[in-house]
Amino acid sequence: MHERRATDQIFVGWAIYFFLLSWITLGIYPLVIFYRRLERSDLFRDRRLHYYGAVIDSSKQYAEERGMSDATHDDLHDLEHFVKARFADEHQPLRAGLSLFLSLITLGVYGFIATYRLMRFWWQIQLTEQDVDDKLSVIWKKLGIVRYPITFEPVPALNRSFGLHLLLSLVTLGIYAAVWSYRLHTDPEKVYPEFHSAEDTVLNALRNAP
Repeated sequence: MHERRATDQIFVGWAIYFFLLSWITLGIYPLVIFYRRLERSDLFRDRRLHYYGAVIDSSKQYAEERGMSDATHDDLHDLEHFVKARFADEHQPLRAGLSLFLSLITLGVYGFIATYRLMRFWWQIQLTEQDVDDKLSVIWKKLGIVRYPITFEPVPALNRSFGLHLLLSLVTLGIYAAVWSYRLHTDPEKVYPEFHSAEDTVLNALRNAP
């Protein structure tokens, strides 16, 4: 919970970055931002993985203390397996340093691949959170930790088409790329409040558990 101060980063304002810093650094700062956007997603990914592990471990401990391990063992095992499988498949790290290096040596071609993965990450991680909260609610109802489900609503605006953004950028001779850049820059800030709210709900439920 404390790590989110460091991982859930809000960057310098997009207008300052795009219209000022990019020009006075002669194009160097966009490379810095490209790296930081990828790094931000990896830091967030790692924090989510640790968070889910901690929630599952806490649930196991609570079940053991209440003598309800048998009733929740299979559900917790399935949730743990679900989280591991989702992060091994859907949420593989982008590796900011390697992605930047590959983008440079391929003259920007790999940058499109990294950007596609970045856009996909911020949408898919929301679906994972929604699934985890749904599964956790079922378990915690059995344990008597919560009476009502823990809810998480993905931000629909982040479910975007990479191909459409690329096409519009080409058709408009790069003008739409500015809109694309703005969205990449600010999208995480739209989802942080939803994740933080769900985390706070989980933490408060544990603190107030009988």
